[in-house]
Amino acid sequence: MIQEVVWSISIVLMGILAALFIWVAVGADAALVNYGPVIASAYRLRTWLFGLAVIILIAANYDTIGKLPYVSSLPAMPAGAAIQPVEVVAEQWDWSIKPNAFHVGQTAEFRVTSKDVNHGFALYDPEMHIVAQVQAMPGYTNVLRYTFNEPGVFHVLCLEYCGVAHHQMNTEIKVTAQ
Repeated sequence: MIQEVVWSISIVLMGILAALFIWVAVGADAALVNYGPVIASAYRLRTWLFGLAVIILIAANYDTIGKLPYVSSLPAMPAGAAIQPVEVVAEQWDWSIKPNAFHVGQTAEFRVTSKDVNHGFALYDPEMHIVAQVQAMPGYTNVLRYTFNEPGVFHVLCLEYCGVAHHQMNTEIKVTAQ
């Protein structure tokens, strides 16, 4: 819920910033009459290049933002679908995941929390591509559902710097064919 509010506020602020840039660019054209035609031409070209860069960046964000492995809400589960609850507790510099073995097609509901500081629970497939992530925070439990669709060894790494041994904070989840 709070993510939607923050996202909406971010969009509004980005729109205000874009409007400010457009207002400055339009006002710059009026000021260019005091300069020679070469400088005025260069400033107009700069304005067009800036507009082109904004369009390219918006298109790139639009194309990629939906592919990020963040979950804004829990996916609906079919009636009668079995969900395996999984307790995940992070603490410097270890993961406690119970249970940590699954079958292909099984849906895990990771209930992620932390005993000490913030950690980033990141689930990687056997090819080391991130497939899901959620924040592990002390005093709060985040829920992440993931359905394992392939066998292999999945890896859990910490995505939030949590101290000197952060790079060693990893573990494995084994997924077997039925």
